[in-house]
Order: sequence, then structure tokens, then C-alpha cells
Amino acid sequence: MDKAELINKTLELSKRFGQSQMHFAFEPWRKLDVPLAQLKSLFLIHIRGSLTVNALASSLGVTPGNVTSIVDRLVSQGLLKRTEDPEDRRLVLLELTDKGRTTVMDIHDTNRGHIKSLFEKMSMEDLEALYRGISALLAITEEENKKMTAAQDKTGGCPFHAPFPPGTAGKIPANPLR
Repeated sequence: MDKAELINKTLELSKRFGQSQMHFAFEPWRKLDVPLAQLKSLFLIHIRGSLTVNALASSLGVTPGNVTSIVDRLVSQGLLKRTEDPEDRRLVLLELTDKGRTTVMDIHDTNRGHIKSLFEKMSMEDLEALYRGISALLAITEEENKKMTAAQDKTGGCPFHAPFPPGTAGKIPANPLR
């Protein structure tokens, strides 16, 4: 099998894995009284730590007016709070409340628990191979993210720089099995 064929087969497996996980990923969301646009907003704000209304609107691909009603509902549910930007008091920052962080982390933890149970059923050999593969993929992804962020910083591009909270991606040890 050549590299292109292996890439295509891996992409297909990744797609099938994602589809098979939808049931488990959807289950904790289903229990929430939060529409999808609000849930997306929670996750985006969780990833960045805080966002302005304009940055959230840009990330969601909607107008700031549309985001205002989403934010109002999240604030009324106690999931989100508005705070003053310490660097520019004219700006309002959107941040998760403790309840909002708990909501996001409950979804994450439910999914993580399910995937952990699948890992526990794998052989040590397969688990080591998976670990090496994911580690290699993460290293390449982090490098690409650094390049993209540097390019965006130069051009004043998208305000949504990091795909995960700063400092969390590199926390995987090179080889925990040794």
C-alpha cells in the first residue's frame, strides 16, 4: 500500500470512528436545555477563556446582533457572564461562569470516559501504536498552529487563534510507557 492509499484509508477510518462516537458524544448534550448555537458559543468561549461579542460573532459566522440574543440567554441561564476588559473598558468580555465551565467539562468528561473504556479494551501493542500515531499527529498539528497564528498575527487575521487553551497541547509526555 502506498502513502496516498494509506492516508485515504486512515481518513475513512477516522470518519467511521467519528460517526460511531456521535451517539456517545451527543448523549450529554441532549440532556442540556441549550440550543446548538448557544452550545457552540460556550465551547468557543471555553477554548479562548474570554471573547468579545464581535469576536464571538466572527467565530460563529453571524452578526453581533445575533450573538447578543445568544449571550443574553446564556447569561440568564447562569452559564455566561459579561465582564469589563481590563485593557479597554469600552469592551465587554464574555466569560464562562463556574456553572458554564462545569457544563462544558461534564460533556468533555463523559466523552473522555467512553473513549477511555474503549482504550482499556485494546491490546498493549495496539495502544502503543495508537499513542505513537496520535503523538506524531499532535506534534505536526501544533507546529501548523504556530505557523498559522504567526501569519494571522502579522495580518491581523482571525481573532480565534488557539484551537485549545494555551499550554495544554504540549502536556503529553514523549513516551509515558517507559
